[in-house]
Order: sequence, then C-alpha cells, then structure tokens
Amino acid sequence: MKSTIKWSLWTGTDSQWDAQILNLDSPCVYQSASWARHRANFGWRAIRFVSETNSCYAQVLYKSVFKHAVAWIPGGPLGDLTELNMNLVAIIQQVTKNSRVYVRFNSLNTSDERCEQVLLTNRWRQAATKLSSGLSLNYALEKDEAARRSALSTNWSRNLRRGESRNALPYLWTQASVETISDLYRQLSEYKDLTESSEIPNATTISSLVNDCKTELRIFRCDDETGRPLSMRGALVFGDKAWDIFAAVSPQGRKQYSSHVTTWALFNYCASEHCTTYDLSGIDPINNKGVYDFKRGTGATEVKYIGEWETGSPFYVQPIVGRLLRYRKTF
Repeated sequence: MKSTIKWSLWTGTDSQWDAQILNLDSPCVYQSASWARHRANFGWRAIRFVSETNSCYAQVLYKSVFKHAVAWIPGGPLGDLTELNMNLVAIIQQVTKNSRVYVRFNSLNTSDERCEQVLLTNRWRQAATKLSSGLSLNYALEKDEAARRSALSTNWSRNLRRGESRNALPYLWTQASVETISDLYRQLSEYKDLTESSEIPNATTISSLVNDCKTELRIFRCDDETGRPLSMRGALVFGDKAWDIFAAVSPQGRKQYSSHVTTWALFNYCASEHCTTYDLSGIDPINNKGVYDFKRGTGATEVKYIGEWETGSPFYVQPIVGRLLRYRKTF
C-alpha cells in the first residue's frame, strides 16, 4: 500500500539530533552530526527531516550536480523505511529551492522483502549503478574473548598467534597523526599497486575524519621496536555499534601479521566499550577477495543490506542523473 505519510523539517541542534537517533533501534554513525560535519568539508550541506509519526528520520546531504539538486542519505533513513515516499522528495525540493531533485539513500538495515516491496510502491527503485556491493560482515562482540577466539578461522587464528609472538602490544592511538596514517596508506598502495580509491583515502579525507569525527573515532596502532608504525585500524563508535573506517599496514607489518593483532586489539577494545556489533563496512568477494577473506576469517556473519535506492522529481530526473552518476566513484 502506498504511503501517504507527510514529512517536516527537523530544526533541533546537532546534539539533539544525535540523542534522538540514538534512541532508535538501529542508529547509524553515517546519519550522525559528526558525519555531516565531515562531509561538509567536501561541499555537502545537511538538512534533517522527520515523518509525521516520528517513526522515521533522515539526515539528507545535498549539493548541486549537473544542474540538479542531488540528495544523498548515507546509512539511512533510520526507523520505518515504509514511510519513505514522494512527500519526502517534495519537502527536499522545497527546502533546497530546486525543482529538479535526485534522491538516493543507502540503508544499512538488513534486507527485508516486505519493506522493499513498499519502497517500489512508493516510487523508489534500486539504484542501477551502485556505489557499494550492499553486502557486509557483522562481527558479534557480546561473547568473551575466549569464545570469540574459538570462532576464528584456522588460518586467522594461526596468523593471530604468529602476530602476537612477533609484535609489541597494539595501543589506542589517542593523538592520531594525519601524516602517519597517510604514509601507511601510501605504503599499502605502493605494495598492492593500487590507485586512489575508497580503499585508499587521500590526506584530505583522512584529515577530515580525524578532525570532525574525533568523538567517535577509535584507532589502534602497532609499532616496531623503534616506534615506527607497522599497522593501524580505526573504527567509528556510535551507540552500541562500531563501523570499520581505517585499515592500513606496512610491508614489514604484513610479514609480521601486524594487521591481525591490531584488528584483534580494536575488537577487544570495542567490546570493553559495550559495543555489541562491529560492522566491517562492506565486502566484495569477487573484486576484492583478499580483504574479504581477511574479514570473513574473523568469524563475522555475512549480511545483505536493503542498500541503495533512488528516486527523483520530476519523473525523468532519476534515470538521467542515475546514469550520469555511474562516472562518480563515491558520493
């Protein structure tokens, strides 16, 4: 049945917004105020909306692209997605003062056939050109360390033991250096012969995350005997969930299995912070099998998200802008 729910502009403060979405069943850091500040450094402006039932919330990032207002809802909306309808699109048009609006969201809720049928009824379509696979691995943190160790794959468990015998203890890096993180990514890029991609963030992106998401950011680092970094792994913690955000290792760190001990230390820390789930932030079993195998070896559970959906107004906007966006690697 088509939704007729109306939407209104949400006008509270950043802290009030975060407090509100943290009360929902599945809050997401990509809908937080800090993520909006981070993306503002790249030209995105944030506006927030709530459905009339107070059952669905959306932090919308928007900018002008191809003479259209392009609206992007990362990690959301949050709440009851069956309330997403063209009334949301209409109020985005009104607030942005643009008659041509393209809207895409990327829900990190688990795939739900009933919800997806309602979205189709409400004039949403699955994105033709996706920015992510729509798949991830969720690592459960509720069990004690011994139980989680027993769930590791044979190879991951062996490499963790090797790493523990060859490395100093990883530590929480409270004064993370953008230059050091960038250099580790540079070494990783050269070793794997990678071009700049979502796997290899540039220094501007790293700086923005470190400075604007510092309240949520937790980074663990493993050093050699001289204090030089061998590996680091970082997550954004929001509510009782953590999302993988940084991961890099030097060539020497690869030989010493430093990534395994650093990842394990971060898992244990997040568990001590009362996180129940660690989202390993996307997998691509075909095109990035090495990373997929590393993540799967932790014993994490594969999940399929509702993922990326798009719509537009007038009706012709969605297919036109959707096709044009295939040339962009990220939002």
